[in-house]
Amino acid sequence: MVHNSEMITVHHLDNSRSQRILWLLEELGLDYKIVFHKREKSGFAPASLKAAHPLGKAPVVDLDGQLVAESGAAVELITQRYGGGRLMPAADSQDYVRYIEWLHYPEGSVSLATSMTLFGRVFGVDNAIYKSYVQSQVDLHLGYIGSQLSGREFLIGTDLTAADIQLTFTLQAARRSKLLEPYTDLSAYLERMEARPAYLRAIDKGGPFTLRIGG
Repeated sequence: MVHNSEMITVHHLDNSRSQRILWLLEELGLDYKIVFHKREKSGFAPASLKAAHPLGKAPVVDLDGQLVAESGAAVELITQRYGGGRLMPAADSQDYVRYIEWLHYPEGSVSLATSMTLFGRVFGVDNAIYKSYVQSQVDLHLGYIGSQLSGREFLIGTDLTAADIQLTFTLQAARRSKLLEPYTDLSAYLERMEARPAYLRAIDKGGPFTLRIGG
């Protein structure tokens, strides 16, 4: 059953994970409302997001009166409830397990390594052991992603799924930290995702998307 999407509200923070929610909604052709939140000069989220949800982080998605503040959960719920079978393999297919894993892998594992790189730069961490560990994790995960995308246009099957939408932001963050330079296949994958009409519409509605946070 496809639910009516008129009650979807996205609390959108510029240069954040909430951009992937807008892209998902555009790919599905759903109606939604955007509540904009602007980062402070420091780069941190404003107090208005704390008023929307106790965690004060983006995205915060209101689905028919229920707040979801975890982007992986929001992507999964929106796709299941409102997608009508689009952007996901059938639950009884062999691709479904892989789809669920890749839906949560970007935030569950990869984003920690890329975020540690960002934090090290922003907070001026100059510790050789820290840097070595972070680089080893970056190499592990980006190498793995590259091997899984080798020879493929999309992560799962032959069409875009919500797992691609999840992964794209994580790779964009890695690119912003100049981590993708050795991985030309991953850069090409991002170019394909960013050329999609629905992605461009989401950028147009969400505002400038540079990921220039904290220098």
